[in-house]
Amino acid sequence: MSKLTIFSKITQSYEQELIDKIKGWVSINSQYDEATRNTSNPFGIGVSEALYYFEALAKSKGFTVTNYDNYLVEALIGDGPKNITIMAHADVVPEGSGWDQNPFEVVEKKGVLYGRGVADDKGPALACFYALVALKEANMLGNYQVRFLVGGNEERGSACMEHYFKTLKKPQPTYGFSPDSDFPLIFAEKGIFNFEARKKLHIPGLVSIHGGFASNAVIEKCTVKFDLNDSIIPFIIQHYPDASVITNDDVVGITFTGLAAHGSVPELGKNAGMMALEFLASYTKDPDLIKCISLFSDPYGKGVNGYGYSKEMGKNSLNVGLINYTRGEELSIIVNFRFVNGVDEKVLKANIKEACSPFNVKCSVSSPLLFYRKNHPLIKALMRAYKEETGDTEATPLSTGGGTYAKEADNVVAFGMQFPGRDPKMHAVGENVSIEDLYEAMAIYAHGIYELGKLIDEN
Repeated sequence: MSKLTIFSKITQSYEQELIDKIKGWVSINSQYDEATRNTSNPFGIGVSEALYYFEALAKSKGFTVTNYDNYLVEALIGDGPKNITIMAHADVVPEGSGWDQNPFEVVEKKGVLYGRGVADDKGPALACFYALVALKEANMLGNYQVRFLVGGNEERGSACMEHYFKTLKKPQPTYGFSPDSDFPLIFAEKGIFNFEARKKLHIPGLVSIHGGFASNAVIEKCTVKFDLNDSIIPFIIQHYPDASVITNDDVVGITFTGLAAHGSVPELGKNAGMMALEFLASYTKDPDLIKCISLFSDPYGKGVNGYGYSKEMGKNSLNVGLINYTRGEELSIIVNFRFVNGVDEKVLKANIKEACSPFNVKCSVSSPLLFYRKNHPLIKALMRAYKEETGDTEATPLSTGGGTYAKEADNVVAFGMQFPGRDPKMHAVGENVSIEDLYEAMAIYAHGIYELGKLIDEN
């Protein structure tokens, strides 16, 4: 932060409380849980508990608060005809393996907080919420309503916001943002869809393949089980010495370990699922598995005839997120695909289906492309807030492969809080956020909300 501004001054008194509340919120394991889903807990008990946490906090700060069926919580201030809408989320991705701490207990080291959700999205959500609290207490909000929405299903399709805007038919934002991406601001987000490639395998000895926990994360671990024979262990030792091998009841289990990364940047990870398929293709010489390698190895989609590029958004991306097979059933490979502006989605999907034959391909979970002009009033207002708080006058809006709540409503963009040069390890082991970044983000968010209020007042 280049200088002490009115917004950094009004947020300073909330700094310690912010950290304390982040620690409390992260202690709730709020990943989607099929086992505890029911009509009262649409995303599982853990997500509901995280929503209750925010609900209680918002009530304690004097907001008008409504929990909509444990899909999301709405905290309101003001009653003007126009609104500023902030969209954050309480759910997290599964913790994965390899942590040197309990991922649901925040550990502070050298000014950095570590834990699942500190960066995606509990830390940014609360930094933004306390920015709003500071504005409220300083009487710096105008004749408009501010809606702070915390959803419970951002990581698995945003059914929470669909419930709010489509089922409940709540008004669309006049202006808004989601504190769930990068600073300075995201003006464009790639279109996203998943597709599943399925085919019956006929591989003697293959018992199962299981890898991945979410389509939008690079597979960190994948385990293959194979009937024990005289050749398989020597083959593994010779060609895959880093694999972990366990034998049990005439079955050998081979676990491959890669490097987790967000599904929007698969090139930054090392996909254990693809390592497992490469091993099987090499060992069995099965033509279907060999084809899998040619189809899905390239992280930019060349193997499925899905490569695309634009100067504003870069390249298309392909991430194999889930692989499952049990003897006698079909092999299932679920791919998360992201495409840039200028790409025809219908043509792209047709190309993928044709390239993957004889695999049967079914597309699902589609999220549209988002693209704003850089001179749009919303973009200009938030960029002004960022530049004036940080002193970074050369900052320019970014495009991203990540998908945020910005696609779920009108007039919303993703606005922080990952600062340039930081690596918060979202969706990976060691997720983290700098305490100083949280403090600076509070000031930026307060300034951003204030700027959007001015924009409303001027129109």
